[in-house]
Amino acid sequence: MIKPRFGSGSRDVLVITTDNELKEICKNDKFTKEDFLIEEFINGIEYGLDAVVIDGKFHHILIREKQITPLPYRQAIANISIDEIPAISIYMQKIINRLQIDNCLLNADLIITQDGRPFIIELATRPSGHYLSKFIEITTGINPTKEWINKSLNLPYNFKSKFRKNTIMRYFDFKGDWIAADFDLLKDSLGIIDYRCEINSTLPKVIDGSTIMDRGYAIIEANSKEECIKNANKLISNFKRIKR
Repeated sequence: MIKPRFGSGSRDVLVITTDNELKEICKNDKFTKEDFLIEEFINGIEYGLDAVVIDGKFHHILIREKQITPLPYRQAIANISIDEIPAISIYMQKIINRLQIDNCLLNADLIITQDGRPFIIELATRPSGHYLSKFIEITTGINPTKEWINKSLNLPYNFKSKFRKNTIMRYFDFKGDWIAADFDLLKDSLGIIDYRCEINSTLPKVIDGSTIMDRGYAIIEANSKEECIKNANKLISNFKRIKR
């Protein structure tokens, strides 16, 4: 993996498989104008985690399985709610103890490796971005930011999920010119709970957060993870490409 030392939204993150690829990338001017890191590529399924730490104790809120762009880029195009993975929660508590993290909201990106080990990519003591607060609240009944404000003001608060719905948050990862689907027509049949669509220009290839975040998303609820993915794909198929 090659990535800049500073930045967000997977900016300029690339997966490199050969020395020649690295040499070609290093010819690009932007890779000489700032510091970059080279790290081992960890293969496995990527997840996003939302949690809170109170008095040094980890409290799980929601874990999200991610759908990722094809390599060499690593941008999430969907988040799918799944049940808590005990091995990850145990691992996170060890990390919290080691780093002495306390009294904060927590979000993390991590991978379960092919041999079943959790591996943290990124850890931050703040709420998740990319419109995920709404997704978390729809899926669990908990808005972590609101609850943390209540805690800070010594008001009643609750970080324990009220439920765990089967949901997917699907971003629109198109390239080119498109006409949006009719969300009002499809919302009942596909279980669309919430959406935001800002497709009004020619769209570039999705390679990082900046190339996908302003387009919008759809949050879909269904009876299972598999049905969520199926309905999200049906929604995407209802977008119409404009041929030039």
